Amino acid sequence: MTVNFLDLVHIEISVPDAEKAYQILHNVFGAKKVQEEFANFLDGEYNKVIHVGLGDVVLQFIEPLAEGSSWDIQLKTKGPGVHNLTFGVESAEEAAKEMERLGGIKPLFTFDLEWVNMIPAELLNSEAGKVFMMDSMGQLGFHLEFGDNPFKGDLNVLPRPRYATGHDELIGAVSSMLHIELVTPDLEKTYHLLNKVFGSEKVEVEFANFLSTPFMPIIHVNLSNVVLQYCQPKVKLDKSPMGSWFNLLEKNGSYVHNITWVANDIDDVVNKFKEEDIEPLFTFSPLWNKLSEDMRSDVKPVHMMNTMDKLGFHMELGEVPSEKERRAFSELLYIDL
Repeated sequence: MTVNFLDLVHIEISVPDAEKAYQILHNVFGAKKVQEEFANFLDGEYNKVIHVGLGDVVLQFIEPLAEGSSWDIQLKTKGPGVHNLTFGVESAEEAAKEMERLGGIKPLFTFDLEWVNMIPAELLNSEAGKVFMMDSMGQLGFHLEFGDNPFKGDLNVLPRPRYATGHDELIGAVSSMLHIELVTPDLEKTYHLLNKVFGSEKVEVEFANFLSTPFMPIIHVNLSNVVLQYCQPKVKLDKSPMGSWFNLLEKNGSYVHNITWVANDIDDVVNKFKEEDIEPLFTFSPLWNKLSEDMRSDVKPVHMMNTMDKLGFHMELGEVPSEKERRAFSELLYIDL
């Protein structure tokens, strides 16, 4: 039996300055603080916590305030970066047992959330409490976090917002998140672990093959409703910013390199990033017309913005395609662009 994750709850990121990370995304895209009551509930003497809605996802920025936590250790040893992905599960205890049985993934730590301090007793699932942080960074490039639903089960019949942000519309001048891009030393080993433990499959195969090169083969794998783009860099490109995948793997092992969105106006976005003293790490122009005859060859370059130090991931951004191109992409992508 594989572990059945529900939808992504948030992407948790260790950063040196959580408020600064939010301000950058707000100034550039119009991102908003979301789930502020929940973020304040998590905020405390150990970590400063801010939840930011961008597109359809919640970015949980964690600024460690005390020494020795997992987020603090990551920041000091690996630098800013994605710490974990948080998903919903039907049973946290069972999910943890199955992850260890199927993949040897053990808890990094567990902790209890005192939901009674936030949720009225009549709405509270009294059995919810323990949250598991599973130690999967070395194998997958991120830890995995989950806990039981803190609300009573019958509340699931109530209307729910379309996105995890709590909104029914995308937040900011971007698309839904396309994928989380990671480096790994072994594509097939990583895929087989995800397939064995979570039932993940290779997705967007044609698109992944289009992006692959002999120097860096690529696969796309789903984990619940998220697409993970795994890259296996094989050649060190000295003094080239496009060697960032190899350099990251050499420095940190498996790790998140970038998160990818499509922007409404790429030129405007780049100019706003420059106002925040952030330049493109590099740009590149895929030959989109080779992927589909409905794609133009003169689409503006994809920009990899050099945001790792401030946001904990690079931001990869293309520009929203035309309606005809959008239809062509819809046949290639796992997500709804």
